[in-house]
Amino acid sequence: MNDRIPYHIPVSSDLRHPCLKTFPGNHTKGSLYTMLIVFNQMVSLFLLMLTGYLANRSGVIDKTFESKVSRFIVNISLPATILNAVTGSDMAHDREMLPIFVAAVSIFLVAHVICHFIQKTIRWNTTYELMLNYSNLGFMGIPIISTIYGGEYVLHVSIFMMTFNLSLFSYGVYLLSKDDAKNTAAAAVSEVQAAAPENSGSQKFSGFNVKRLLSPGILSAFLAIGIYLLDIRLPQHAVSLFSTIGVTTTPLAMIVIGSTLAGVKFSTVFTDKELYLFSFLKLLVLPMITFFVLRFFIKDRTLLEISTILSGCPIAGNVSMLCMEYNQDVTLVSKGICISTLLSMISIPIVSALVAIL
Repeated sequence: MNDRIPYHIPVSSDLRHPCLKTFPGNHTKGSLYTMLIVFNQMVSLFLLMLTGYLANRSGVIDKTFESKVSRFIVNISLPATILNAVTGSDMAHDREMLPIFVAAVSIFLVAHVICHFIQKTIRWNTTYELMLNYSNLGFMGIPIISTIYGGEYVLHVSIFMMTFNLSLFSYGVYLLSKDDAKNTAAAAVSEVQAAAPENSGSQKFSGFNVKRLLSPGILSAFLAIGIYLLDIRLPQHAVSLFSTIGVTTTPLAMIVIGSTLAGVKFSTVFTDKELYLFSFLKLLVLPMITFFVLRFFIKDRTLLEISTILSGCPIAGNVSMLCMEYNQDVTLVSKGICISTLLSMISIPIVSALVAIL
């Protein structure tokens, strides 16, 4: 599977996590190496955002481009990414998948509980909940896990990504559609239902349009699960298609995010105190609570540590694309991605070191 993932970084085995436990004093060495990996990925992300920023300021990119590319990502490249995770590779066996799936779901539940308790701490809204729930597993999670634990554990990340995408296109879309005050798409649906009240019972539930569940994203997520459970082998041309289109997701998303920041004063990007508080919750509090919760029923120590590290990855760029698609606060998400990605260079090594010694 590693040859299909462009972010895999081969390293010497003495730097992988199990060996950090074997040789005293290597925690610092491993943490510094993890910081280097995160720094390299962070630089790549910021260069992509800078490309979008400069393209917008020079007139190459405009709002129309941003809108069309975000729709392409949500409806084409993201579904391709989902299918790419389960095609052309040997996924984990059923016995291995279940605890990974349980761990992934548990992270969402922990995040949901945190959301409930801190709603009054900051100006909480749907956007913050999405940013807390969904992390950059593809561009940040894969290279970090493959470097610390070995390439064979990229399969674990793939299952996390399946769960992530299924939730994003179901619960995430539900949240976005339900937020009538900021969602013009939901308002448009309400107008249609007001004109045809006889259909409102089957189409509307608290501002949520059931037809949203038939989006390419959710359909591809269910299709991916079916492919996995039935062990279906697709033709190589299909596998290559999903892989080729799927790898465009992160670059395009980061370019669009950079473009949206072109209309924001640079000084305001890094001066939002609430985003720093939020980043502390997402990058440190969430993973550590996840660790102490999962250790009660996850017996596999490696899975426990991987789950903890993945829960502490920065905000996913896909959140910005969905917010743009559903007319949410894209500027807030874009600033959050910048800040959380920057701070993750410090937080991820701290989390990986803590889970190694606790």
